[in-house]
Amino acid sequence: MVTKIIMCPHCKNKVTVQATPGEKTYITCPKCNSKGVFTFPEEKTIVKTTDASFAIEVDSLVKFYNGFKAVDNVSFKVKTGEIFGFLGPNGAGKTTTIKMLTSILKPNQGTARIGGFDIRTNAIDAKKIIGFMPDVPGFYGEMKAEDILHFYAEFYKIDKDTRNTKINELFEMMQLEDFRKKKVKTYSRGMKQKLGFCVALINDPEILILDEPTIGLDPQTIHFFRKMFMTLNQKGVTIFLSSHILSEVQEICTKVGIINHGRIIAVDTIDELGKKTMSRKNKKVLITYENITQKAIDAIKKIPGIIDIQTNESKKRLEIEIESGKNIIPIINQTLVENNIGVNRIESKEATLEDIFLSLVGKDK
Repeated sequence: MVTKIIMCPHCKNKVTVQATPGEKTYITCPKCNSKGVFTFPEEKTIVKTTDASFAIEVDSLVKFYNGFKAVDNVSFKVKTGEIFGFLGPNGAGKTTTIKMLTSILKPNQGTARIGGFDIRTNAIDAKKIIGFMPDVPGFYGEMKAEDILHFYAEFYKIDKDTRNTKINELFEMMQLEDFRKKKVKTYSRGMKQKLGFCVALINDPEILILDEPTIGLDPQTIHFFRKMFMTLNQKGVTIFLSSHILSEVQEICTKVGIINHGRIIAVDTIDELGKKTMSRKNKKVLITYENITQKAIDAIKKIPGIIDIQTNESKKRLEIEIESGKNIIPIINQTLVENNIGVNRIESKEATLEDIFLSLVGKDK
């Protein structure tokens, strides 16, 4: 049984009705004695179809723009509690994919599930559990910052007391407390990004979707945001981060997906991607020395399998590129010893995310 208060169409008196959804209920108004029939709408059943271990499941998403396939059969999964980096060159389909995940755009084919809610059939429920921050948050410049947060909080029907407490917490957390009553048009780029992050957090989201959140910011503000991401993730928030700052992604992301020409070309941990891509490339070796001579460098160049040698005098270091599959480090070491070169350290250079990215998408993008 469901209880609902309805208004009598004749005398405007409020009438309390109890009935089962979907069934007709015959009503007599106690004030004007008019009679009528009311049917409660049946409650919509919200279906969550997902493995709880995944916060985001993308299944064969396709999006066309005027006949151009911007996103081409994209599929990947993001584990609950993960910081997932989403990478790709400009025009690769990153933002279009994000707009579909946040239900700003409808896919032409395929679907995705956000926290178990299908973006095609339960888009509203999916939006309730995500926080979204675009690369350039759009605000009315004449509005005060605190009014903007109240404005967005109303979308989520957050009650006044809870809303005030949450807004106070966000201004303090993002170091904007002294500027909450200022108009947004007076804010710097970094302050607007911080306010945009407040908006993304106003509903205490389970999942954060961030599209280039630190683009154009100074190093200090980028570091501030990075700490915020890590803190929220430690509290259980899943973070989906699109960024061109590869050093940032390498430092905080547990897994990355790389998109190029609308297609996913790799999804894995950075370590595993490094092993896969660098095994197909020439190896780089770093040698830290006490002293070096041109004669020793020339001798190393003659070793079969040596591709290139770069010398960094200020760091007293050689960077040697070796042909893939060649195990000649012991020969290099022996050559240095024979030339009376004091060696402090020999190490293989680990693949950076930039190495991996350029290996997969090419250097001419």
